[in-house]
Amino acid sequence: MAKAFGFNEDELKMLLVAVRQMRRTFEAARKTAPEPQPAVDAYAKLYDDLYEKLLEMAGPIPPPLEDVL
Repeated sequence: MAKAFGFNEDELKMLLVAVRQMRRTFEAARKTAPEPQPAVDAYAKLYDDLYEKLLEMAGPIPPPLEDVL
């Protein structure tokens, strides 16, 4: 399915890694924030949703890579 959007497998993997890193960044911000921050939560949800869509585009992930991603 990635090819339908013009991505090759390597580009899709790079996107997954980039989005995963952003998810971690927002998770760290949530943990260190003294109080709830709706803007941070909203962006974090956008990245979570994007990550799920990219995983769906990538198709089945081999079990050893699931833990990495």
